[in-house]
Amino acid sequence: MGKKQVIQEMTNILAVALRHKIGSIVNKEEIYAGKYAKDAEVLLKEAKKMAMKENWNIYDKAKIKQELIRRLKKELQEKDFIDDTKFDIMKIEMEKVLINMELI
Repeated sequence: MGKKQVIQEMTNILAVALRHKIGSIVNKEEIYAGKYAKDAEVLLKEAKKMAMKENWNIYDKAKIKQELIRRLKKELQEKDFIDDTKFDIMKIEMEKVLINMELI
């Protein structure tokens, strides 16, 4: 699989993982919050494994961040049951994940 496909797959996984993580933070009183948090951790580990297999240059990292912003925003807009504060913490949570994965 080429880098382009890896970026697409990894950003898809990261967008879903971050949606789950943000949903568990914003709606922590809901029944699904714990499950969302656990799902997010599993997906983040999977994405990190993918990231570690490649040698990313600064252009790749910029593309990953750009693509992730686009996909995550779309994911969050589609899920109207997650409180609107989701957009307030979106970039913060995304930055944390990308730093943890050494993609920033």
